[in-house]
Amino acid sequence: MHKISDLHIHSKFSGGASKNIDIFNIAFNCNMKGINLVGTGDCLHPLWIKELKNNLIEYSDGLFFTPEVPDVNFILQTEVEVIWKNNFNVKKVHFILLFPNFEKLSESIEFLSKFGNLVKEGRPKIYNSAENLIFGLKSIDRDIEIIPAHIFTPFFGIFGDNTHFNTMKDALGDGTNYINSIETGLSSDPLMVRSISELNKVSVISNSDSHSTNFHRLGREATIFNFNKLNYQNLVDSIRRNKIIKTYEFKPSQGKYYYDGHKPERHFDNKDYFCSPKLYIDTCPYCKKKLTKGVLSRVQELSDQTNPFKLNFQYIVPLLQLISIVLGGTEYDRKNLTVYQELIADNGSEYAIWEGKSNFDNCPENLVEAINKIRKGKFWFIPGHDAVYGKLQFEN
Repeated sequence: MHKISDLHIHSKFSGGASKNIDIFNIAFNCNMKGINLVGTGDCLHPLWIKELKNNLIEYSDGLFFTPEVPDVNFILQTEVEVIWKNNFNVKKVHFILLFPNFEKLSESIEFLSKFGNLVKEGRPKIYNSAENLIFGLKSIDRDIEIIPAHIFTPFFGIFGDNTHFNTMKDALGDGTNYINSIETGLSSDPLMVRSISELNKVSVISNSDSHSTNFHRLGREATIFNFNKLNYQNLVDSIRRNKIIKTYEFKPSQGKYYYDGHKPERHFDNKDYFCSPKLYIDTCPYCKKKLTKGVLSRVQELSDQTNPFKLNFQYIVPLLQLISIVLGGTEYDRKNLTVYQELIADNGSEYAIWEGKSNFDNCPENLVEAINKIRKGKFWFIPGHDAVYGKLQFEN
């Protein structure tokens, strides 16, 4: 059975996250999106753990559900920011952690509490080397899964420009042996990952990294797995053995760290600037400061092979975002939400639409045309850069 998953989200206890996030809203909106399996987000935070235990029932080993929305399963998940010194330079890298049950989660909290304040922030800062983190968690349980998050993003990706590790071994030491998967992030895709030979041995997953339950955030990227039986062990085995059916991806140029550049807020006259890596420009022509080097630049620096893999992924645009672009307004306007909800009611879920469901009887003609162009790949983006998302453009 195919299951669409989003294994990286956040709770209301993370910085910059919506305060309206709760278990019901996550499950209800995942169900509308077509997400079958979702991370809990922030499962190290004591107040969120309390909500998880009060609202979730174990469905099978390591997977949970809420009775109000039984078709969506949860897995214990968090993101951590690992901070350590490497050759006298401070490194900051984000990792996704998956836990097999509350018992192993509790043991992990005891271990991680020695290196950071788990109460202060839903995505806690852990002051220990990534290698020590990996070995410490694996000593608790080998089935705790550790996944480098959004690996190319400039500030917290393991290969990002600010972190500037050129190999996994440089970053993780012998901990590399326990890394089975990486997350693409919104500004890269499997093609970019598979241009680096060191990453041939790992699987590629995609997730939303959502800080809200809004339809244009939750499940905006996702991964399809195929299970004979839905439980934690089968999920982890699928990740470790690269049994990934397909990923749903942003076009990387839509992501907010694709090109090199500076966002307008960096300049007194509010001028935006971005450029292709092919120009070899390091300094912003407006403010004369170092540009934020994007994902494309780092991938080109690290790339060492022609893609040897047969890849299966699909570019999508969050449907509610597409509606707001075509019909005007924002993703929060009631009229756009109504159109979105009617489309879901007619087709079953958002992902059903991206997979070809086409009950568009009550849909505006220009929106139908836009959906079909996304399906056919007839779209592109003015590139995102320095925390600015790309701007959607359609081919004629």
